Amino acid sequence: SRPNGAVIIKNGVETDATNSTIGNDRTGGDGANDIKTPTRIIKKVVPVEDTKDDPPPTVKKVVVAEVKPKDAVKKDVSLGVINGKASNLPKPAFPAAAKAVGANGAVSVQVSIDENGNVTSAKAVSGHPLLRAASENAARNAKFTQTFLSGQPVKVTGVIVYNFIK
Repeated sequence: SRPNGAVIIKNGVETDATNSTIGNDRTGGDGANDIKTPTRIIKKVVPVEDTKDDPPPTVKKVVVAEVKPKDAVKKDVSLGVINGKASNLPKPAFPAAAKAVGANGAVSVQVSIDENGNVTSAKAVSGHPLLRAASENAARNAKFTQTFLSGQPVKVTGVIVYNFIK
């Protein structure tokens, strides 16, 4: 039976305020409801209810266990403007149509880079429409130094900025 007072869960064992053990029939888990994060596993919060006529308030429990670093989830790293990380940053050609209408200025291209430093995608996000295609093509041919996180190469995202001057 449940005590009427507060319930404390410590080291997976439920106790009442007098520190006497209530029982561990509700402290187990099969791991099916675990929520994984890069640094720990948090067991799903499970409401525990008594079926007596006058039940005590619902008790919730959370069990936390540390996860080894190798189990951590790898995520892409966002680096902001990455022109300076490029080992090879080709200049885009200035399109004739853009020159003819006097288009100029900065074009920002969002890029994704794999673990080896190769551009896997490039999409212009700002700048004159006549300058965007040339910027995207140049960005796809760029090469970057590897980025490491905890000693492991990781995928990164960032922005390359090209300045077109008349």
